[in-house]
Amino acid sequence: MPMGPSTAGFTYFVAVKAAGYCLAANVLNRFYKDSQGRPLPNWWSVGLTRTAIGITAGAIYGGLWLWGKVHLTSAFSYLAGLLPIRIAEWLLLIWIFYDRHFLLKKLDTKAVAGGIAWSYVLDAVGIGAALVLPGGIWVC
Repeated sequence: MPMGPSTAGFTYFVAVKAAGYCLAANVLNRFYKDSQGRPLPNWWSVGLTRTAIGITAGAIYGGLWLWGKVHLTSAFSYLAGLLPIRIAEWLLLIWIFYDRHFLLKKLDTKAVAGGIAWSYVLDAVGIGAALVLPGGIWVC
């Protein structure tokens, strides 16, 4: 049975990701506050930037996957293939907002690892929202 996301499903997914990444930014601000003497970024800006990074990277990766340039056969392999992309996304976010020179290696590593785990949790919630909310997934 063919099925796929609709505009509403994409909207639900992005809304979940944006809210979750804003929450993550709030947590990151608390962790980085103790390590640096400079003002920290607005959690809203960090969260929406992380969402934009993810949408961009996800669109490229998803497009390559759909066009057969990335050979994955299951949802699990698709999500596993996101791991190196997620590492790069979170490193980019840390570089932009928190630690330009990656001097706080232990904190940066924890932030990236936690961020990756959080991204996967948000995937599950976002996909679940698209599946259960009205108009989220079309089915033929």
